[in-house]
This record gives sequence, structure tokens and C-alpha cells, in this order.
Amino acid sequence: MEYKLYNTIDEIQSAGKSDSEAREDIYELWQECFGDTDSYTDFYFEWKVKDNRILTIYKQNQLSAMLHLNPYSVMIRGKKQTLNYIVGVATRLEDRHQGLMKQLLETALKQMYEEHMPFTYLMPAAEAIYVPFGFRIVYEQELWKQKIMAAGRNSKETDFYKDRPEQLNLITVAAADEEAIEELTDFTNRYLQEYYDIYTLRSPYYYKRLIHEMESGMGGVLLCTLGDKTMGYAAYMTDGGLGIAECLCRADAKEAFMKAVAEQILDSNVIHATEQQHSIPSIMARIVNLNEFLKDLTAREDVTLRIKAEDSIVKQNNGTYRLTFTKTGCVAEKTQEEPELAADISDLTRLFFGRLTHEEITKLICNGKKEDILQKISKLNCYSKLFINDVV
Repeated sequence: MEYKLYNTIDEIQSAGKSDSEAREDIYELWQECFGDTDSYTDFYFEWKVKDNRILTIYKQNQLSAMLHLNPYSVMIRGKKQTLNYIVGVATRLEDRHQGLMKQLLETALKQMYEEHMPFTYLMPAAEAIYVPFGFRIVYEQELWKQKIMAAGRNSKETDFYKDRPEQLNLITVAAADEEAIEELTDFTNRYLQEYYDIYTLRSPYYYKRLIHEMESGMGGVLLCTLGDKTMGYAAYMTDGGLGIAECLCRADAKEAFMKAVAEQILDSNVIHATEQQHSIPSIMARIVNLNEFLKDLTAREDVTLRIKAEDSIVKQNNGTYRLTFTKTGCVAEKTQEEPELAADISDLTRLFFGRLTHEEITKLICNGKKEDILQKISKLNCYSKLFINDVV
């Protein structure tokens, strides 16, 4: 039987399926592959599917595989970009090992290149699945759950609950509380702009959606204030065990904030439980359109670097480039000159996100004096400070 790829739900309809039938197919495959609760799946399909693009592969009338591209507004050093967050990569059990995921990922990457998207990202169920497609880890979450549990144990020992500062206030933000959501939005964007190179832009709609997401998992979003100052917030779920989706607070108030959150959401059994270390939630990224990615990269002083790029999927990225970095951006021009550094797209992703070690960079140098080239690279302002914690 022949497999057929569709780029949108509209294309599925052109093949004879109604809109409701196509969405039901996608819903059923989601539940079959991910095992989420009905409440969480309903949240996703109400709040996310309406904005995203879903690539699907059908075998006759049956959905065999899918990939969701969820658009997010991401700030990259003060410039807003729309990036696709890849989620919902799933294949029906009976159709696995047929190369369907490979077909979906490669199609999506080529489409995003044509859309001039600088990079894309995902949260992997297993890192090894995405390594062959050029994705590499660029960000790990803090161990928020462990820190909150530790704060809870410490609070019990120091009687923090009794001596809690009078002006400390912690509220569960309701989706209808416009004032609290505006305060949350303003606080977070100001904080992230000050400390991070790349972060997901927040808006009132973003937080209303997040609140519904946390509520679908029997949790919520807690906003903490001390007097008239916002200290931070925590987004959490309790369905299936405590999970912290995101936790952000002012550095000078971290201890009080963590203790207050622990007091609110932890019971004594959780506080005294032994937390086993599992894998840290992480984000993998991949450069999609190399020219678009490079143009906003800066350097502390003018730097010229010649690189040879190799991309086995998005072949338009291949070639040798002369890169001229300044304090305001980068100009990339194809050249016939000998490259100083040769790397595939995964190594370039790690390089420009500041994830390569000195030794790893040295291995990529193919011409010229290693010390001089390492000195050039050291002057680049790589995207090393990220804050991306969206789950879907």
C-alpha cells in the first residue's frame, strides 16, 4: 500500500476526508502514541492545533504518522522571530520502521528553509532519535522540582511557615484575572530581556494558554509578590506526580520564593520523598536557514571567518562562506577561498549556540593557524543564554 504525505489538514480534506474526520484521526494517534490524559489532550487540541501546521502521512484511509509545527514568537537579542517548535512526532505502531518520521522531518526542515526560518527546536523524548537529523542540545532546564522539594524540607526544619514574611503573597492566577496576567507578562519579559539572548516572548494570551495547560494537569500558575514587587512565578502540574513546567524568580528573592512555592504545592509526603534524578528536560535545536541564522550574530569587534558548511538534508546551506561579523550583525557571502573551519550543520548549531568546547572547535579547523582562528571565534557573541521551557 502506498503512503502519501499531506502538508496541512486542508490537503487531507482535498483527498476526501472531512475536517472533523482528519482532526479525529490526529487526536486518536496522539492518544495512542503519547498516553496523555483526556484532559491534557483536549487542552492541546483546543489551544494549540488551531494555530499550528500538521504534516501527516496516510496509508489509504488510515493516518500512519504525523508531525506538528507549533509557532512561537521568540526573541533573539531583541528581535522578534516566529519559530516552529516541533512536537507530536508520532508513528502508528504497525507503520514504524518504514522511514515515515524521516520523511516528515526532512520535509518540514526543507519547508522551513523556504520560509527563511533561522532555526527550529524540540524537546526530545530521546536525544538519539533526532541526532541523525542535525539536532543538538542547546539548553537544559534548571532542576526546579528538586530545588522546590529541598526548599520544602528546609522550611520544615527552620519553621519558615511560622516566620513567613508578612508582605509575602502567593496567588493562583486565574485565566480571567487580566490584571495579574498583565503583571506576569510585564515582569517576565523585562526579566528575560535583561538576562537572556533567546527566550519565548510572553503575552497575555501566552499566559492564558499556559494556565489552561497547567489546569489540564491538575496544577496552576502561582504568582509571588513581596510588598509591591513581583518576585516570580511557577507553573506546575500534579497529575501523575509533581511536575514543574517553568519557574522564574528574582535572584535576590530566590530562597523566599522557593520556600513559598513549596508551602503552597507540596504535601508532607512529597517533601520527605527521596527524589531520584531522571533526565533533565532539554531543548534540541537545529539551524534551518544558515543565512537567516547568521545575519543577526554579532561580535565584540570586527571578525572575518571562512567556514565550509555541510548539510545533508537542506542542501541549500552547503558551501563555503566568508562571514564578516560586526557589533551589529553578520554578512555571509559564498566564496571560493579556502575555508578555515569545516563543519556539518549540527556542529555549526553547537558552535553558534556556544556549546562546543575548545578542543571540539580545534578539531574543526582545517586551514590557517589554530591560535588565530580560535581567537576569532572567541570574539563572537554566541547565543549561549536561552530560556525555552514550552512543553507543546
